[in-house]
Amino acid sequence: MKKENESHPAAHEPVGGTLSRRTLSALGLAGMVAAGGQLLAPSAAQAGSRRPEDDRRPAKRTPQGDPVDTVAQLRRTRGSAGHWVWLLAYHGDQIGRGGGDLYWDAASTERDNGGTVFAVEGVATGRWKRPATNRLDLAWFGWTGRGTGNDSPLVQEAVNALPTGGFIEAGPGKVRLEQTVTVDRVPITFQGAGATDNVDYSTQYVVATGTADGFRLSGARGGGMRDLQVRGEGLTGGYLLATERSGTDGNYMLSFANVRFRDGYNGMALRACNTVRFVNCVWNGFVGEQVILLNGVGDSSRADPVEFVECGIAAGTGNNNTDNLVIDGLGGSIKFISTALLFGRHGLWLRNTTGQNTPKFLYFEGGGFENGHGVPVLLEAGAQVHFANTYISADNEHDDVKIGPGFVGSATFVGCVLRGCGRNGLDIASTRVTVTGCLIGNNGRTAHTAFSRAVERVAANPSGDVRVTTAVPHGWETEDRITVSDVTGSTEANGKRRITVVSPTEFDLVGVRFERAYAGGGSAYRHGAGINIRSTASRVVITGNVIGPLADGISRQDYGIVNDATDVLVSSNDLAGNTTGAYLNTGAQSAQTRFVGNKGVEQIDGWLSAQIVGPVADGLYDFRNFLYLDGQRIRITKVTRKLAAGGCTVRLDADGASAGGPTIAVSTQLQSTNVNPPYALDGVGGPKRLQLRVTGAAAAQGLEVQFAYQIIS
Repeated sequence: MKKENESHPAAHEPVGGTLSRRTLSALGLAGMVAAGGQLLAPSAAQAGSRRPEDDRRPAKRTPQGDPVDTVAQLRRTRGSAGHWVWLLAYHGDQIGRGGGDLYWDAASTERDNGGTVFAVEGVATGRWKRPATNRLDLAWFGWTGRGTGNDSPLVQEAVNALPTGGFIEAGPGKVRLEQTVTVDRVPITFQGAGATDNVDYSTQYVVATGTADGFRLSGARGGGMRDLQVRGEGLTGGYLLATERSGTDGNYMLSFANVRFRDGYNGMALRACNTVRFVNCVWNGFVGEQVILLNGVGDSSRADPVEFVECGIAAGTGNNNTDNLVIDGLGGSIKFISTALLFGRHGLWLRNTTGQNTPKFLYFEGGGFENGHGVPVLLEAGAQVHFANTYISADNEHDDVKIGPGFVGSATFVGCVLRGCGRNGLDIASTRVTVTGCLIGNNGRTAHTAFSRAVERVAANPSGDVRVTTAVPHGWETEDRITVSDVTGSTEANGKRRITVVSPTEFDLVGVRFERAYAGGGSAYRHGAGINIRSTASRVVITGNVIGPLADGISRQDYGIVNDATDVLVSSNDLAGNTTGAYLNTGAQSAQTRFVGNKGVEQIDGWLSAQIVGPVADGLYDFRNFLYLDGQRIRITKVTRKLAAGGCTVRLDADGASAGGPTIAVSTQLQSTNVNPPYALDGVGGPKRLQLRVTGAAAAQGLEVQFAYQIIS
């Protein structure tokens, strides 16, 4: 062994918190003060990321720290009881990386793990060991940072070297995994030098495991990741990270902070998890089935609770068949705070393909959905969801939010924006849905000939109604509203219709009889509304929303609301400006059906009705159903009138004088005139006698008049 002062003069300098007598005499007291910060030992990750010229200075000085150049030399160096050495480098070409303090344990026969325990060639008893710590530097196990070889074995050794848990630190560089790294039960935290989107900077775990998972946490009781990037390379299956049970033990209290997951097949599968939190994490660039899967097929345990705080989840701009976040089967409390789900196919999908109980509670506040090519919020199964102040938009031919009949809980949307999708902003087929304070507009974007399907054939179905076959799959659903145009021969097919889907390329036109042979041509496109309420829905409350065109974007939603259900309350919404009408109410009405007080809809609270049989003379006439306006304010919005013969004019009087409205001409033709602007009458200060005044009667016979009014207080 070389002597300390022959080839490593830097070893005499003060480092760490321990000084040798030789160094102390050389420096003196003033020298110790001048050494200052050099007396503090850096963390393992910092030590692994120091400059080469600094790495010749050991991170900790020991009383008997004889220098050893490399691990190869260490494994040829026999120690003795109480003997310490200072390892200058793990590999000879990386001075300072992976070095540090080691001592000789003369009684040890432990296996050489390449990081904290080293055997000496030809020595059965006795090992070099690093001092016990709960923080390990991956460079201590021979990690070079270049990412050119398989680092999985050394990462696994580092995990195994922490039997009660701890931190595995890695400075800037690439850690290449070609086999799955498993953490069994213990709390291990993988910590890097900082998260980044760049493929050349900071700490990167490059997962190149083919169809296998990169990391697998098996019953881990704590731990996680922070300040690093996990990046896939050439993956064709598996997950970058997956959790599972270890015997009867699930995973508990996992934490991920400032981690970038990218370029994988699937991102994460969370099963058998309790209390998992992601903070400031980003997923992007996945080509598999989903970015994140909670629970999963065949697993009997839930992921509950799981929180995503200020995260971004995106399959990637070109990965239109990859779902972002899927909750399948039994899932507990899932919470999203200021999190964005972008691109890919479906954004957030609650389903139950496992045969277990459905997902439980889901809460989403802030953040939102955009640029997806499926349904941003797809609720096929579940018990309770709540969306607050969330932006929901998509680039597709589908809905922004779709709630299927299998969703058996309650869904609430408060203060959200639903806009810009191809069909309906919100499609409801379930029970207990409340929408309040939301902005819903510019939907039905694909209701245009530019998005039409060419008609290939028109024929009669077995019932004699029109069946249309399209040249390509239409992608539509039963009860959709479509427009068929330019069909020749079977012209009865042209027009706006409801459909019943028969196959991917066939649909029947509801209630349209086939009459003429098809001669060719034709196309069809689908319409969309702000909110579509299907016949299976019940206990739906839509109140206090703005549902119509927005200031930016394309608005082709034909109705603000289309309702086929019986148990709905639609009140106090602004439904003005939709291309066809405020709402279409086609469902069988019941005592539970309420459409009340909506802007953009003619609202009539009552009628002032008068009827004069026989000759009609000038003068005042009482209304048969209304004598005094007492304790209310009303406004007159419409006048409907008709004479059996002759002509006259009419107006509304209050206490014998004009109530403020115009004089209206009456003829033998039934006429209805909207009063614009409406005029108000105030009966709050005291009763007012309301009467019909007739003037200019000329051979007038059989007068019928009614004034429509709205109650304004």
